[in-house]
Amino acid sequence: MKTKLLQLLSLAALLSCHSPNAQVENQDGHSPDAGKDVMREATSSPVDQAPRIAENEEYLDWNSVRINGKLPLTTSVKNIEGILGKADSVVSIDWNNTCSSGYRSAASKNAYFKGVEFEQFGDSLNFIQVNFSKEHNVFLQRGNLKLNHATTLEEVEKHFPNAVKDISKSYYIIDGKETDAVNLPPSKELTDRQWILMFQDGKLIRIDNWLPC
Repeated sequence: MKTKLLQLLSLAALLSCHSPNAQVENQDGHSPDAGKDVMREATSSPVDQAPRIAENEEYLDWNSVRINGKLPLTTSVKNIEGILGKADSVVSIDWNNTCSSGYRSAASKNAYFKGVEFEQFGDSLNFIQVNFSKEHNVFLQRGNLKLNHATTLEEVEKHFPNAVKDISKSYYIIDGKETDAVNLPPSKELTDRQWILMFQDGKLIRIDNWLPC
């Protein structure tokens, strides 16, 4: 009787060792498959992540800026003449000494109206820059922000604190004096184009619509 009982116990132990549900352990006491179920569970239902979209937090929206509070930055000769008068000059472009980036055609010219420079292509004008050093009747406006010869760096800082924090000192010489420059993108979307706002003695003196060559 004792012999049969020992045989039954040995058979049960043998079957348990070969059972598909039995877990085999390594010498260190850990199952070789211990991490596999966790891995399978993690990879079978990955967490969906929204695509990372980079965009500008501070920007001076090109489409919202108005010349003298009325005209968009791309407009017609007739419209500009209505608020600034006839062009002071329209000159051919020396392409050997001019970066063509941003120009729409080899037939384009530079047109100057009361301190504002445009690219002129046919009857269409595209804003390039404005110089406030001698012209005090021209301004750019976006909402409640008015940019002209009287605009201070402190006023711009209220709207664009991070951009002003990164101001470039001794950026450019205008009328024999150094300027400090604040760079601003023209849209929420990333772009190579930049506004460059130049200041002398804390007052705005020039705004460029800048593109890399």
